Amino acid sequence: MAGASRRLRGTSVVKVPEMDARVRFGVGLPQLLDPELVARFARRAERLGFAHVWTLDAVVGSATSHAPALEGMHALTFAAAVTERIGLGTAVIVLPRRLPVLLAKELATVDRFSGGRLIAGVGLGYDDEQTAAGLGYPSGRRVLRLTEGIEVMRALWTQEEASFDGELFRFAGVRMGPKPLQSPHPPLWIGAGHPNALRRAVRLGDGWIGAGSSSTEAFLEQAPIVKAALREPRRDVSSFALAKRIYIAVENTEARARAALTPLLDGFYGRDGLTASVAVCGPVERCAHELQRLVDAGATDLLLHPLHDPLGQLEALADVAASVRPRAGKTLRGP
Repeated sequence: MAGASRRLRGTSVVKVPEMDARVRFGVGLPQLLDPELVARFARRAERLGFAHVWTLDAVVGSATSHAPALEGMHALTFAAAVTERIGLGTAVIVLPRRLPVLLAKELATVDRFSGGRLIAGVGLGYDDEQTAAGLGYPSGRRVLRLTEGIEVMRALWTQEEASFDGELFRFAGVRMGPKPLQSPHPPLWIGAGHPNALRRAVRLGDGWIGAGSSSTEAFLEQAPIVKAALREPRRDVSSFALAKRIYIAVENTEARARAALTPLLDGFYGRDGLTASVAVCGPVERCAHELQRLVDAGATDLLLHPLHDPLGQLEALADVAASVRPRAGKTLRGP
C-alpha cells in the first residue's frame, strides 16, 4: 500500500507507512444499491493509497447470488469513472458462464475507460451445472470452456484479424476493436484451488487468486504448488501475482467482529459456518497477524473484502495494512 496521509477519528493525521512494493493491498468494492456510497468508497480507497478495488462476479445462479449484489463489471466501470489512479479488478468472473467473445469486448472497454487500470480475474467457479443449464448458461466441459475462453480472449486482444481453432470455439478473420489499452492485454489472474487448477493457472495466467471462501490454511497449502509450477517453465516469476481474497471484519473484539460479519458472509454464499472457517476477524493487531501469515507465505497481493459498515471498515483496513510487515527476500522463493 502506497504511503498516504489520512485523518483518523478526530483531527489528527496519521502517515500510513510505505509498504514493500511486492506486497499490495486491495479492497472489495461494496456492490450495493447506493451509487454515492460506491463512489465515496472508491475515491477514499484511492486517497488512502490502496493498490486496487475489486468486485465479485454476481450473476444470477452463481455461488454468490444468495444475497443482492450489483453486477461486478458494471460496478467496476462506475468506480473507474470516479477515480483516477487506483487499479480495478474482478475476482473472479466465472468464465464458463460467459461467452468469451463478448467478455473480451467488455473487458477491453473497461480497460479503455479506466486508462489501462484493469486486472481481469477469471476462474471455473463453483456453480451447479444443472442450475446453470436451466438458466440458459453454457454448460458442460467447464475446464475446456475456461482454457479455450482465455485463448479466445487473448487472440481477440492481440491479433488484428483474430483466428482460433478449438473444440468449442472456431473462427477466422475476426476483427475486434478497440483493443485494450494495456499491451498486450490486461493481466489475467486466475482463481483456482485444486492442485491441477493451480498448475493450470500458472500455465495460462499472469497471476493466481486464492478464493475468499477458502481459508488461510488453504493458501498456505496451495502457494507451494504454485511456486513449484512457476519454476518448471523457467518463466519470469517476478511478474506473476500470488493473491488472496480475504473476508475481513475489524472491531474492538473478535466476538464483535464475527457477530457483524457472520450473517452477511454466511448469507451471501448460503453456507452456514463459512465465516468461522475462512474469515479474518478482530482488532487491528489480530487481523494484521493473520494477514502476515499470508505475506510470509509469498502473497504479493491481499484483497481485503469487508461486508459491513463499508466506509468505517475501509479506514480500519488502512490501519491493518499499515501494521503488516513487508516480506523479506525474493518474491517467490521455493517451498
